[in-house]
Parts: sequence; C-alpha cells; structure tokens
Amino acid sequence: MIRLLFLLSLLLTFAEPCLAVRQGTATADLFIKRYTQSGDFGKLALWHEAAAECLKHISVPMNQIAHDYYIRHGYKTWATRAKKEAKEIQEQYQYHRTRAKIARQKFVEEVCNPEFVGEVCNPDSISGLSFVGGVCNPDSFPLNAEHKNIKKFITTWLPHYPNRFYEFGIYPTFFRKQRELAEQKRDYVKVLHLEADAAEMCAAQYEQIPIPYGLRNYEKHRDAYRQYATYLRNLAQQNPNALPPDVGKGKQILDSLTVQTIPSQEKIDTILQIAMSDARVKAALADQRAIHAYPSFQGFAWIVCFSNHSRGNIAIAIVDEKDSKVLNVF
Repeated sequence: MIRLLFLLSLLLTFAEPCLAVRQGTATADLFIKRYTQSGDFGKLALWHEAAAECLKHISVPMNQIAHDYYIRHGYKTWATRAKKEAKEIQEQYQYHRTRAKIARQKFVEEVCNPEFVGEVCNPDSISGLSFVGGVCNPDSFPLNAEHKNIKKFITTWLPHYPNRFYEFGIYPTFFRKQRELAEQKRDYVKVLHLEADAAEMCAAQYEQIPIPYGLRNYEKHRDAYRQYATYLRNLAQQNPNALPPDVGKGKQILDSLTVQTIPSQEKIDTILQIAMSDARVKAALADQRAIHAYPSFQGFAWIVCFSNHSRGNIAIAIVDEKDSKVLNVF
C-alpha cells in the first residue's frame, strides 16, 4: 500500500539548518545525475551552474543571517557551527563551478573543434555547429529550453525557506527550544523578544533571497513580519505576567500571505499515477510494504520519491510537467 505525502520539498524531514539550506542544490543533483548518465554535457554544465546558484542566492544569505544573529546575541556554539557551515557551502559552490566548467569544455569538444571557437570558420565544413556571423559560438546552441527550466526551478526554491520558516530549520531547532527554556523560567519578556527576533529573521530572509532576485509580492511578507516583530517588542515593554494570545502566530501570517499556487490534489494524484505506472518504478516497488510517496513540484517537472522505513529511498522518478511523461528513474 502506498501512502501519499505531498511535500513541496523532497527532504523536509531534515530539520537541522545545515542540512535544510542546501536542499535546493541537493534537488539539482538529481538533474545533474540525469545528464551525467545521458552524457548531455551542455545541460549537465547548466545544472551544475544551477546548483551553484542555489548555494549563492539561498544558502549563503541564510547562513549569514543566522551567523550574524548568533554573534550579536552571544550564542558562540551556534556561531561556530554556522561558520563551519559557511565553509562547507563555499566548498560545494566551488565544486559545482568546477564541474560546470569541465562539462562545458566537454560540450565544446563534442560540437566544435576548440581551435575554431570564437574564430571565423566555414559552417558547411562542420556538421551540427551553431554560428553567429560566421563565428563558431558554443553559447548559441539550443539550450534555451533548459535555461527556462532552470529559471523556473530556481524561482521555485528562492521563497522556499522563508515560506516555511516556522515549519523547519532554524525556528524549530533554535528559536522554539530557546523559547521553551524561557517559558520554563516564566521569563515572558524574553519569550516575546525571541519571537520578535524570529519574525525579523523571517523578514530578513525575504529581504535577502526572493526580493533581490526580482520575485514579486514578497515585499508584503517582509513588511508583515517586520510589523509583527515591532508589535511583539511593544508587548515586551509592558512586562506581562503571562504570554499574550497573539504570540506564536507567525505561521498564520505566512498562511494568509501565500502567493505560490499549490497544485490541486487531483494534479498530485495524476502525477503519482504516472510515476507508479512506469515499469522501472513498478520493478523497484515490487514486494515492498508501507511505501510512502512524496511528490514535489520543481517549477517545470515533478520529483516523486518512494520510500519506506526498512529501506529508505526506494525509487525517485522525474515526471515532466508539460508532457506528463517519466523522464528518469533513479
């Protein structure tokens, strides 16, 4: 029996911030694996670059926001951990940039003799090349569709973490635990300041991740959380003897501001059936019990992960959104 669990991320079960902030890149790795297997070096280079972009535009600012907070408030252990994570992010970034360069070079070697790149040459003498003004130009090869897919992919991931700030990552692993300790001591002023800090961090994530990339409508998210933080700090000045009822409504604010369209249950069920109908998936799931299915939309394609407790991941299918076909199974 397969139980359907719809998650907007494949790996939301990872709660630790150091794991969570790199899942955009981890998901890109599935497409890297796809094009590594097919030997499509042009698309492989693009996906390594996409993985690096996720690190640069998502992981780096998220890590910096957290690190700065830990330093300001004297959480030395957490600051050390964030510093270590920053190094790991940079290492991953350099890895993907290097692999992108290697894949691109292989692509050039496949389609155009390197000695002709950027030089005037005869288009009739080399089959399959792309020329601009008689100049051999690897950048003009037909990869526009993949560029568009990657843009959709990245714009799907940019608001992913701020939109789920209160569900996983730094809020449950840090702020919630600090709040519990403060509540045990009946230090309600500290609780209010912690919740205000969390709201400001959520606002900072919107300010530094989706907004600079040009995504629209997220200014209202940023502003709503800044206003919420101010409200909480004003409450703290009153030195309350109990927690006001408005504390802890951060998730409700997010729910009221959602700008992304959530796929319908009918669409999710359709994608699941397409994935399950693939012969490779059927073979992988044969004789397995208590299987969970995790469909997640990636902007242009679906990833459906099948797993159970005994084996973990059993199969992962990539389903094309436009053609509703299974592209790969891992």
